[in-house]
Amino acid sequence: MLVALPYFTLVTVGPVFAADTGENYPSFCQKMTKWLWVALILEALSGGAWFWLTAAQMSDQSPWGMLDPAVLNTVLGQTQFGQLWLGRAVIGAVLGVALFFLSRGKAASLLRPSFLNWLLLALSGCLLISLAWAGHAAAGIHHHGLHLLADTLHLLIGSVWPMGLIPLACFLWHIDRRQQPLSADRKIKALQRFSNMSLGAVLILVATGFINGWLMVGSWEALVTTTYGRLLLGKVLVVAIMIGLGAFNRLCLLPHIQAAPLKLQTLRRTILAESGLALVVLMIVGMMGMTSPPS
Repeated sequence: MLVALPYFTLVTVGPVFAADTGENYPSFCQKMTKWLWVALILEALSGGAWFWLTAAQMSDQSPWGMLDPAVLNTVLGQTQFGQLWLGRAVIGAVLGVALFFLSRGKAASLLRPSFLNWLLLALSGCLLISLAWAGHAAAGIHHHGLHLLADTLHLLIGSVWPMGLIPLACFLWHIDRRQQPLSADRKIKALQRFSNMSLGAVLILVATGFINGWLMVGSWEALVTTTYGRLLLGKVLVVAIMIGLGAFNRLCLLPHIQAAPLKLQTLRRTILAESGLALVVLMIVGMMGMTSPPS
């Protein structure tokens, strides 16, 4: 979400509202800035818990008591995980400073493609793709460079779609609650721009997901006989449903919204359904990260 929120406001629909003189889009950006703070706090808390649990596991100690400081220093200074965690902590701290200065600005500053906005997006992207070096791709021995590249792209593009559905759903809910509704043309342009970007993101996700699956599962038999393979099949099934809903939105709803405004309500419901499924995908990915792949 640290990538999805600024990318959505700055790149996906930002150009459509560059000349907006109303309060709809600026107030939405201010709300997204508050949610960015929430996401950053959750990132810090979950990152601390992640380090603590990993250190306890490495030292074979209970995570519910005080860990030996020597163990913590060893994990931080002498393991790849610890060094990666320190690097991510530094990136997160700089990200917090950038977000602080961005939050102090006026609403109009949230809309301009300024250096601070791009820095925020770049730092969030670095924080996200660094997870590739903490997962199965970093531990793999087959086609190591290809695996890391595919995993990095998979993580980064996933913030465009499906995670970009969450700020889109928030955006539609926000503008419908405002006293000054947006014009239908501007709303349709924003939806079309998101749809076009999502189509490209889906193609990249499918390609990189296939590479990851091929390198980590290794055989068709392992796909159905191992826990990791079955989790992967579940993820593919949920993503396939999401792609079907997206295709329905793009082909059946979006072209007819202007002529039939009631279709916008159906579009909102399908976007909310896709957003819920995106969270299910994240849960499955978390389970896959704790499961040894067959290869």
